Amino acid sequence: MIQTTVIRLPNTALIRSAFSSSYNTVRSQVYYSTASTAVQSSQQSNSAKADDATTTASSYKAPTPPTGVQLNDIITDIFPLPVKESFKHFLQRKKIEQIQDDLLSITPFYPEPSATHKAEIIKTQVDSSGNYMNEFYIAPKNSTEKDYAKAKHLIFIHGYGAGLGFFVKNLEKIAEMNKDWHIHAIDLLGYGCSSRPSFPHRIPYDNNARVEKIFTDTLSEWFTQRGLDKTKNLVAAHSMGAYLTAVLNFTRPDLFQKIMMISPGGIYESRKMTVPAWFAQLWNWNWSPFSVVRNSGPFGSMLVSGWTSRRWSKSLDILNLQNQKKMHMYTYAIFSAKGSGEFMLNYLLAPGGVPRKPLVERIQNLNCDSTWIYGDRDWMDKTGGKLSCDILKKKGLGADFRVVPNAGHHVYLDGFDTFNDLITNEMNEFKEKY
Repeated sequence: MIQTTVIRLPNTALIRSAFSSSYNTVRSQVYYSTASTAVQSSQQSNSAKADDATTTASSYKAPTPPTGVQLNDIITDIFPLPVKESFKHFLQRKKIEQIQDDLLSITPFYPEPSATHKAEIIKTQVDSSGNYMNEFYIAPKNSTEKDYAKAKHLIFIHGYGAGLGFFVKNLEKIAEMNKDWHIHAIDLLGYGCSSRPSFPHRIPYDNNARVEKIFTDTLSEWFTQRGLDKTKNLVAAHSMGAYLTAVLNFTRPDLFQKIMMISPGGIYESRKMTVPAWFAQLWNWNWSPFSVVRNSGPFGSMLVSGWTSRRWSKSLDILNLQNQKKMHMYTYAIFSAKGSGEFMLNYLLAPGGVPRKPLVERIQNLNCDSTWIYGDRDWMDKTGGKLSCDILKKKGLGADFRVVPNAGHHVYLDGFDTFNDLITNEMNEFKEKY
């Protein structure tokens, strides 16, 4: 029998010790507070620090050429985490549950409840093999099981390679603005702190339906095991998580009432991409970029810092320096964990990121209302979202199209305040309509 178990991970200072006093070096200041490009020197970054702190998370500077810059400066700015710290992170990386706990503890309601909310980590078994999906569940402080059955529920689902922790500050703000809602942020099977079963690589690449089913079956089981009533469920799904959740609705329209498709992947083939033969071969071998992190040993965290420094360093109004360190450690931990769900990508997208079976060609099978959300600088082609809305409206379903200013693919971060307001508006409309 499949059972749902609830655990609360211990709040520990163990991971905090990984961020020791060596982070107070000049190089650490470059890593966590600079808005520099990949090749600006640390001295230039520090002089621009005051200006950068007032800019938005999406105000990226164009890269500058490395001409005339010393090699050491290039390396420390592209991968700014000190080698010594990278080695420390390597030794801590497998304590992924503790690392997640440390990140989630930046919210005011975890691990101890706040005046208005309580939160916990839940592991829900989703198949007969004992695999489980990881969840961060937020509820009104004094809610009961009876309240759970009657309440409205917002479910966050992450995108490719990501985890529920990427939404941590959105969850905090949205919970504050919607105090009577129950909020669930989940890790898909094979991602984050969910089970990471071995991926069935022998599936032919043209059998993408079988790969979709791996994820939709377990996601369906999660809804069932959590006892969620369709009429009370609003889903917010990002990127490939949006793709998979929409596909789930094709055959299981009884699980949720509405979906917000946030910069969804795999929707529309905008153009034929020409990619180098070597890249296409790596893609067809199902090579994963996360394999580089895993195979880099103690240098993996330093490599990941090239992404996290640019992704989070402009977000001082969202994550302070200490919390950016926690976000980096979380990112490195989930990137370096056993490869599993990441290998779905080659089955759903061809080399160059072109969908093998564009969802727009099947979107008429969607059975619920939807809102399609993009950043104005999104690299996902908005055409697919617009066409999908037209198709769904002709079917008689509600389908709205929204664009968040000053935001890219990670719209929930780039357009943090606007995105949170948009989600809150959707929640208010949901309560009135359903």
